[in-house]
Amino acid sequence: MVDIREYLRKKEKNEKKDSKNFKREIRAHRLKVILRSCCVIGVIAALTVTAVTLLKNQTYSGYTVVSAIDRNQVSGSTLLSYQNGFLTYSKDGISYTDYKGNAMWNQTYDMQLPCVSVRSGWVAVGDYNGNLIYDISQDGTSKQIDTNLPVKSLSVAANGVVAAILEDGDVTWINVYNPTGEKAVGIKTTMQKSGYPVSVSLSDNGKLMMVAYLKAESGSMKSIVSFYNFDEVGQNYTDTMVSSYEYSDTVIPLAEFAGTHTAYSVGNNQFMLYEGNEIPKNIFQNFMQEEVQDVRSSGNYVAFIFNGTNGNGKYQIDIYNMNGTQVLSLPFAIEYRDVLISDQELIIYNEGECLIYNLNGKEKYSGPIPEQTQLLKTLGGNRFLAVTANSIDMIEMK
Repeated sequence: MVDIREYLRKKEKNEKKDSKNFKREIRAHRLKVILRSCCVIGVIAALTVTAVTLLKNQTYSGYTVVSAIDRNQVSGSTLLSYQNGFLTYSKDGISYTDYKGNAMWNQTYDMQLPCVSVRSGWVAVGDYNGNLIYDISQDGTSKQIDTNLPVKSLSVAANGVVAAILEDGDVTWINVYNPTGEKAVGIKTTMQKSGYPVSVSLSDNGKLMMVAYLKAESGSMKSIVSFYNFDEVGQNYTDTMVSSYEYSDTVIPLAEFAGTHTAYSVGNNQFMLYEGNEIPKNIFQNFMQEEVQDVRSSGNYVAFIFNGTNGNGKYQIDIYNMNGTQVLSLPFAIEYRDVLISDQELIIYNEGECLIYNLNGKEKYSGPIPEQTQLLKTLGGNRFLAVTANSIDMIEMK
């Protein structure tokens, strides 16, 4: 007769053994999957690094026009790079056209001297010495802001918040408006107390504001760069001003945020970098040996253009990252319309000629681009958008 208890004990023992074997097989299978995935990821990473390296070092001998779309130039208009296309603005309005030539949105107005600020998908356009600002989102939805005072300067954040410098006799106001058009903050300034505000900029999230002031004191001029925090931290400070820095014997006409927590200011003889999510600190100061002629920036870099010296070129461009490290110093000879900087390359161009370098200073291209080019922008890889007086050209470097 079968011993039931002995049978059950053997069965349980075998089941435990099978379970252990099964778990061991699962672990082994998972380990194989992980190792295989790591190998695939490693190969992809290696291929990506190789492709990026090849792209950075690739040189071009010319270009071909992949596609060309006719465009009618608006008299007296200006072009700005925007999203995957460009903005066209004049006294009569502003419009967005994508790289395929499609009209995405259009905002009409009547302004004597429009000034434009762009951040991410938001566009703010105001009438210099007028009292109207249009705050426009990426889909073309706009909100009209009536400032009631003459606009001197403006800045838009990546979330649609707008800051404006407004003149009111002996008083100058710095007002901040929500995307709904409502005034959220009003800061009163006077020449005697704070100085005259000459430049204003908002961080990407609109929580920090940077203002450059010019002030006369004891017969000399000095500049003051102040930061305001509109979040909880700023409520513990007078007028929400959380930090401020003075620079003697210098005029700072430009102060800009380069993201959410990094910013820079440029004077006639020096430039400064700042960092901080809540209370920005001055982390870098550099005195220039030559007078700055022009400034260009991207999210990660600031470029300064000087007149050339020692016969090396008509101009000299020095590029710094946001840590204050100089990544490139390069002479160049052509008259330029604009300068573009990315992590991969430096592009200098005019109406018919272009220079492309990687950030190691290696020349990738020196030659013609479509005639009457008014705006050039990269579309990725070796493709570029060239907007000319009469067409929208997609070109491919060869």
